[in-house]
Amino acid sequence: MKVSSQPKTKGLIIFSSIILALIAILSIINYSINQTLSWSLYPIGALLMIWATFSPTDLPKYRLLGSFIGFSFSIFPFLYLIAVLSGDGKWFWPLAIPLSVSLIVTLGVFLFLFLHLKNKWYTGAAAFFLFGVVLNYTVGEIIKHYLQNQNIQGEVYNRATAYSFLLASLLFALIGFQKNKT
Repeated sequence: MKVSSQPKTKGLIIFSSIILALIAILSIINYSINQTLSWSLYPIGALLMIWATFSPTDLPKYRLLGSFIGFSFSIFPFLYLIAVLSGDGKWFWPLAIPLSVSLIVTLGVFLFLFLHLKNKWYTGAAAFFLFGVVLNYTVGEIIKHYLQNQNIQGEVYNRATAYSFLLASLLFALIGFQKNKT
């Protein structure tokens, strides 16, 4: 048992070391130029989010679930960091939080379906429908609502995209149904 878990731990140590080295390099460069940490905080935040998302892939049974949880918990602090660093973080609560929650819910539903659907065509249909139709519409509505509150009018989402993804999801579902019959 120790032999099989050793490469996983070694991979995590190497991955974490690379992330830490990149963070150190970015910090040194930024501090040597500006005598403060300013622009480097953007990629440092992204690197920490990448680490939180991909380090759980070393968990043998829970790779996808661990990555999903890591992403879900790291996206909020990352977006908050961007909001604070950009100087105008008024968009964080009304825009970033609902967009992030809608993405996390969509990813969670897809992860569940991915793990439980045995037919790859149904999985593809679910992906097209969830991301191309449901998430597309939800994101459009969230942004439209945010822009209306800012007194900016206009259509945000492209209906043709949603219809194409709906058609693709139906085609994938029909192919999957046909494959199940044979």
